[in-house]
Amino acid sequence: MGGIALAGVVGTACDGGSSEDLSRSAQVYVATIREVVGQQPPLEEPDALAVVYVMPVGETTIGADVQAEVVGELRDDADVRFADERAEAVEEDGEGEPVRDGGVLVAVGELTPEGDPVVMEVEVYRSELDWSKTLLTFAERSSQWTVTSSSVLPTS
Repeated sequence: MGGIALAGVVGTACDGGSSEDLSRSAQVYVATIREVVGQQPPLEEPDALAVVYVMPVGETTIGADVQAEVVGELRDDADVRFADERAEAVEEDGEGEPVRDGGVLVAVGELTPEGDPVVMEVEVYRSELDWSKTLLTFAERSSQWTVTSSSVLPTS
């Protein structure tokens, strides 16, 4: 989804609502991004926001409304950008194929529409030599979805 189409929806998600007002899907993606950002090395500029590209994999799609909720919720924590294709997030001509703007790419697997707990496979990519796959488990706690466990998956 292009940034222009998303920009019109972001305004509706930035009205200062609480996390509890977010859809289940947005809460899971927000928890995922917070988990990933929390594991990144500190930024050189203390006031800078981490750049996080989020991309669905396989048959997974992330609707514009959910994207807007996520961007709005994390606007003070991370510069979240959604990508439809890996090339939008990765400098494929750069040495080591790093993520654009010094960021991290979070490729998310399918999010089941119902159920508790939720289990989702996530790839965290910084460069072709620095990436990992993780299985995150989420549960609803105090009206919010949070990461309750993570397991690193073998990469082949």
